[in-house]
Amino acid sequence: MSLSRIRFLFLRRWFAFVGFVVISSIVAMALLEFGAFLVLSTDHWIRPDNRDFAESSPAYAEYSWAPEYWKEEKARWKLQHSSYEPFVIWGAAPWHSKYINTDATPQGIWRRTINTGNAGCEKQNSVEVLMFGGSTLYGTGVPDEATLPSFLSRELNSAGHECFVVSNFGVEGYVTNQEIILLIEQLKAGRRPGIVIFYDGVNDSFAGTISPGIPNAHVSLANIKARVEGSVAGRIDFLRDSNTLQLVMTGVNWLRRVRPAETRIEEIRPKVSATLDNYETNLSIAKILGEAYGFRLFCFWQPALVYGHKPLHPFEMKIADNAATKSSFRILAEVYQKAEEQSASSGSFVFLGDIFDTVKEPLYIDKWMHLDPDGNEVVARSIAKCLKNGLDVQSGPTGIQPRLTPTMATSSAATMKVFPRARMR
Repeated sequence: MSLSRIRFLFLRRWFAFVGFVVISSIVAMALLEFGAFLVLSTDHWIRPDNRDFAESSPAYAEYSWAPEYWKEEKARWKLQHSSYEPFVIWGAAPWHSKYINTDATPQGIWRRTINTGNAGCEKQNSVEVLMFGGSTLYGTGVPDEATLPSFLSRELNSAGHECFVVSNFGVEGYVTNQEIILLIEQLKAGRRPGIVIFYDGVNDSFAGTISPGIPNAHVSLANIKARVEGSVAGRIDFLRDSNTLQLVMTGVNWLRRVRPAETRIEEIRPKVSATLDNYETNLSIAKILGEAYGFRLFCFWQPALVYGHKPLHPFEMKIADNAATKSSFRILAEVYQKAEEQSASSGSFVFLGDIFDTVKEPLYIDKWMHLDPDGNEVVARSIAKCLKNGLDVQSGPTGIQPRLTPTMATSSAATMKVFPRARMR
């Protein structure tokens, strides 16, 4: 046999072996992925995700638009991706449907607010109200007309002769560090609001004490950091969407929850204080900006399912019964207790964690803080009352000029209980 023939046979066998290994690996990975899909699907069927609970809330039963709306919202969750934005890292992306609209405007891409003016608004200047927050303010789980900013516009314009135009600058996942930058960029672009409102709580608490556990960081820090630094983890993070990796992470998270929660609470208490200090420092910066640019600042700490004395509806009891997040619940409750205490002592923000304590109807649509339309309406009424008590609106040469009065820190902040009211099950 010639040397060339030997080489040919060797190469053929070598490539056959390599091909066998490659094809076998692909088949094995496909089978593994399919198996993980079956396991996750079974687990998902037994323990549905919070987003699957949301549309089954009895609060939506009275709305004829609910089935069509939830089809749109599920499509948005699946298809809409955040866009990159300088300094704040990500921002809202355009989306248009019958009930959910995120519009591209000269000031950026923001969720549509339904502003309801009174009859005299066409003949006078309006007070511009800018609202900043995360997904709850953006309106995750509700149509345009049922977002917190839309309800607040209705409340503010329904009484008296003053006119208000509310803008929704809520972005899913934002913390106050990002919102401060966003406010600065709007002021640099020429916006001159009369009122600025911050509505936060859960995102700052989660980022500061749980993930990434850094008081002045944003959420998803590890993933974004890996991508920017070009690490191996960043290069292969597309695998996060695979069923196999999701199954592995589910197992890891299950093992981690075995760790005693009491020990973790002791460990994170310094982070709790640092998180609230970072939050109040951001509010102080916003206050300085208000003095420089002539707007009045109102800040609210949002309600959350994990904290308070709300009589839970059976639906809310169902979504709260999640063993995998009990450790996170305890940590968030610790932050909320500290926030309630600091709100009472500093008066720099209004604590709304107890706003639903007498409401029996279902308001939460997931285990965190997202609200149904009724919940947003209750919050909007409380914020509107605080604004009306805190503002002495006077007509001036340039139109309506809001002026802060000493009653700004009244309402919920004036009747705080300095005791933990964590909802533990």
